[in-house]
Amino acid sequence: MQPLFYIAGKDLLLQWRDRMGFFWWMLGFPLLVAILIGEIFSGILDRPTQAMQVALVDEANSPESRQFAEILTASGSVAATPMSADRARDAVRRGYTLGLVILKPNFAITPSVFTHKRMPLAMAIDPRHKAEAAYLQAALNQAAIEQLRRQWFDPAQRSRFIDAVLAEAGQKSEISAVQRTTIEATLAVLGKFFDAPQPAGKQSPLDALSNIEVVPVDANRIRPHTAFEICFPMGIMWGLIALAAEFAQAIVKERQAGTLLRLRVAPIARWQILAGSGLACFTAAVAVVVMLLLVGHIAFGVRLSNAGGLTLAVLAIAICFVGITMMLSVSGKTEAAVGGASWAFLLIMSMVGGGMVPQIFMPHWMEIAGSISPVKWSIRALEGGIWRDFTVGEMSLPCGVLAAIGLVCGVIGIAVHQKRA
Repeated sequence: MQPLFYIAGKDLLLQWRDRMGFFWWMLGFPLLVAILIGEIFSGILDRPTQAMQVALVDEANSPESRQFAEILTASGSVAATPMSADRARDAVRRGYTLGLVILKPNFAITPSVFTHKRMPLAMAIDPRHKAEAAYLQAALNQAAIEQLRRQWFDPAQRSRFIDAVLAEAGQKSEISAVQRTTIEATLAVLGKFFDAPQPAGKQSPLDALSNIEVVPVDANRIRPHTAFEICFPMGIMWGLIALAAEFAQAIVKERQAGTLLRLRVAPIARWQILAGSGLACFTAAVAVVVMLLLVGHIAFGVRLSNAGGLTLAVLAIAICFVGITMMLSVSGKTEAAVGGASWAFLLIMSMVGGGMVPQIFMPHWMEIAGSISPVKWSIRALEGGIWRDFTVGEMSLPCGVLAAIGLVCGVIGIAVHQKRA
């Protein structure tokens, strides 16, 4: 095993000698990315191009609540998945949905929602998707308005609708036919008033529907203290991208310079040569992630309280990028070819994996493609260790995917190395 550590030390020393490249591309540049994204994270973004994935908790389970859920889903802007309250909160905490909507036991949409009275529903948003909160609230408002219209124009629902209005006003539903006709006529005029076009610059009465209660997902388990806790994983990805590209180029550079050939004629097994390079890459990857996390913790308040989750995340990410480095090192025969191929591949993985733009703003096919990106699973694992408070069991999915990607890529790289040797 001693030759393996010698080879790993040699590779690390070569990288250390290029201190400008090491500190800028693997530490300075990703740190700058994390800081800039953190500063602009709360900026205004375009509307999502696909339906927002939310969990729907129907505590009322009434005809009115089921109709509201149908209207909300049919709008095309929200994809609501029915869940229990516990499952819904856990899905948001683990990042599987961007929020949840709770239809309360007394759910009923009546004209009183135009007043200061709260609507009979609540919503919660994953802190990483606060920009989508306004879009979800607008979709809920639109669904409420549509349900009011349907209740009025549907004769089967109109009677229940009037009874609900009377009940809220403190009146009994047993009224005379003349009184009911008068109420219907009054509400008809009111409906035309709301449907009437508004003058330019004047707010519509329907715009007053902004009284939706916002509840926390889980105050004890999911609450990033600052935007940097959300953005530092993205910055760390850039450090690992630079590291993988640098080590892949270093391997092909040694092959061109004849260093690998001289190592092969020495009394060193071929697997030890490759394992030594992999160990050097693994050590550097762990060091880069740990150093950036420490900088984030000391300078920007990034929490490191979930030591177990972070340890699993760092090890799995390092294994993944070692395998990727091995595969990229055989993507060309020259240093320039490998460098270009490495950056092209890694930048695409970063784009589809959410390293540049949140996946909520991507087309549906690109979101599916992002599932094969190590960047997506690396960010998920780091978030689980920093602020999502993943348990060891919950860390098994992203860490398992990362380890599998590293293993597959590593096998491909080693097989091509053996064939070329």
